Amino acid sequence: MDRLPLQRAGQINFWRHLSQLERDALARIGTERPVEAGEVVPVREERGITIVTTGSWIRLQAGRARASRSVIDLAAPGDLVSALHPTDPAGPPWLGEMAEIYGIVLTRGTILDVAQDMIPIVFGDLPHIQALIRTIQADQLHFARQLQAVRRLKIDVRLSRLLLGLLYRFGERPMAKRNVLAAPLSQADLAAWTGSSETSVGRILKKWRCDGLVRSGYSWISVEDRKGLRDIANSSAVPYARFPAPGRRRMTAGPSTSVQVAAGLDLTTDLPPGLHARDRTDRYRG
Repeated sequence: MDRLPLQRAGQINFWRHLSQLERDALARIGTERPVEAGEVVPVREERGITIVTTGSWIRLQAGRARASRSVIDLAAPGDLVSALHPTDPAGPPWLGEMAEIYGIVLTRGTILDVAQDMIPIVFGDLPHIQALIRTIQADQLHFARQLQAVRRLKIDVRLSRLLLGLLYRFGERPMAKRNVLAAPLSQADLAAWTGSSETSVGRILKKWRCDGLVRSGYSWISVEDRKGLRDIANSSAVPYARFPAPGRRRMTAGPSTSVQVAAGLDLTTDLPPGLHARDRTDRYRG
């Protein structure tokens, strides 16, 4: 069949929405390091900002055991590993009393860590960053509410909403002459995210493959019939609402206008107050 145009990601990408000055400031006070698949990235313990800078996808989850873990969210290259905690270390109320939150690296890449005690300086000197994080948090809340609202409904409703949410949030990538969801999630991940068993997810995916709704393989899924999935997702009990489109977020859709970035910017003198002092930044270089 002819492929549809690639679905663009609708989620705000944190790194791409920063000005060059903001990126350089975070790079100077942060520590960039490589991460490997399977590595655990601290989330609540550090309570700073961790940014996926290149290559990696990181799964945010509660619990470590495969049988009992619950997937909370996903971070793509350029995203915050968790936008949930920088402005509120305790996490948002919808997380409830989940014990430990982990970031599990799915694919190798690099991350940039900004220490907790630097966050007040970042928010004070670069206010656009805090506003951007709050916008991303609102998007995450919308997505979480959509999934939570159908928690008691049938697995096919929950799974269809998750797949559509992943499609509209993270977009697609080309693979072997087809478009597949950009997110590299396994069947076990989908089960942990929807609160169901791998067997149930496998049974639904098999039926959907037969019906021409999806194709799937190891850690990839291709949505072949978006309208068909939306019909399943749109339960009469809980109407389906698509993830917000980029055009609805014009207030924070670009770099900060409060910081003017001109050609020839000298970072040794032109960084905002608190972020350029040598004695302050050297402590966080590793």
